[in-house]
Parts: sequence; C-alpha cells; structure tokens
Amino acid sequence: MRPAVSEPLGDAIEEHRVVVIEPVILELLRGVRDAREVIRQARRYDALRKVPLGPRLERRARDVQVRLSWRGYHRGPSPVDLLAAAAAESVDAELWHCDRHFELIAEVTGQPMRRVGT
Repeated sequence: MRPAVSEPLGDAIEEHRVVVIEPVILELLRGVRDAREVIRQARRYDALRKVPLGPRLERRARDVQVRLSWRGYHRGPSPVDLLAAAAAESVDAELWHCDRHFELIAEVTGQPMRRVGT
C-alpha cells in the first residue's frame, strides 16, 4: 500500500474509525498471493468493525443503482461498490476510495467521500 494511503488508514484503524462489509474483505483477500498471507490478512480484517448487510442496505444500494441509471451510469459501480456506499452511509461514515465509481455514487447520495491514493 502506498504511504499516502497506508499512514492515514493505519491511524484510522488504530482509532477504530474504520468500518467494512464482508464482500469488501472478500475482494481484498482475493488479491493476496498465497494461503498464509490470506490467513494473516483475514486475521487483521477480523479486528475491523463490520456493518452487517441486510434488506435495508440492499434496497438502498438498488435505489442508488436505479438513480444512477437515470444518469446513464448504472453499469459503472459494482454491486460491492453500491453495498459499501450504502453501509458507510448507514453509519454516517466517510467512505475512503480510490475508484471514480464512488464519486458517481456520491453525486446521487451526497454522502461524504475521500479519494485516497491515485
């Protein structure tokens, strides 16, 4: 991870300000190189506060996708992006990202987001 991202993220994790959804953890673990590293990273992610998904967040993600479709952007954000944004919004958390799709979501939701990295 780049220093411009890792330092503020590390601070936020230590201060227990990071929330995550399980599908994001699965995406992160998918990019890990071997089984030992998957286990090590999974243990680190276990310490993070999880926002449980459920019907309310799923409906919100779908509503945002419909609203994006009116702008022609419904194929941009992935289902995991939409669920992550809905989860962050549900707990009034600022969503940190390095993906322009989240900026499209923010145009619809108005929720706080911070672009990190490049």
